[in-house]
Amino acid sequence: MKTVNKIIRITLLLITLISTMQMEAQKRGAKESNGVTTQRSYSPKPNHRQGDRYRTQPIRRNPHYRYPNHRRVVRSLHHNHLRFVFAGLTYFYYSGVYYTAYGNEYIVVVPPGGFRVAVLPVGYVSIMVGPVPYFYHSGVYYVESYDSNNTEKYEITEPPIGAIISDISQDAEQIIMDGNVLYEYNDVFYKRIDNENGKTTYKVIYSKNKNDY
Repeated sequence: MKTVNKIIRITLLLITLISTMQMEAQKRGAKESNGVTTQRSYSPKPNHRQGDRYRTQPIRRNPHYRYPNHRRVVRSLHHNHLRFVFAGLTYFYYSGVYYTAYGNEYIVVVPPGGFRVAVLPVGYVSIMVGPVPYFYHSGVYYVESYDSNNTEKYEITEPPIGAIISDISQDAEQIIMDGNVLYEYNDVFYKRIDNENGKTTYKVIYSKNKNDY
């Protein structure tokens, strides 16, 4: 009799276990059919915004070009861009910004000193430093010049120390030098100055690459 009871108890336990397993399997099946999963997957975030015309990313540096601190790559240039070769290097120019080829794309570079444009880019700013007029646009400084045919041009020149501009690029990098807060853009250092009217301006105090102009 004891043996029969033991067999009955074991049978009931097996039935209960099998029923429980079947119920769990049904629950999992229902979740999968509803598109529910408990597994999490992670993917790394991209290092640039896919939809933007401009994107910032690490690059393979060409030692013959100079690059801004924040390197920007574009997939295509405006059809009215200008291509030119200066000092043996190829550049592309459009609307005050200079590029060079980067694979199948184009990367923004600091333009070469001494290059001349026939027309200043739209939105340029006139600056007087002593008796000399300068023209500023997108971190680049120009002075009036004349070619061999005595045609007026505008030549890229060294940033004049003491020049004051009303605004600098949002890509300017804030740095601390000798306890002073400065802003660096295109290898030029600026100091923020608030004038007597409370307006913020930026003064050129140093240029890294004087020999490149």
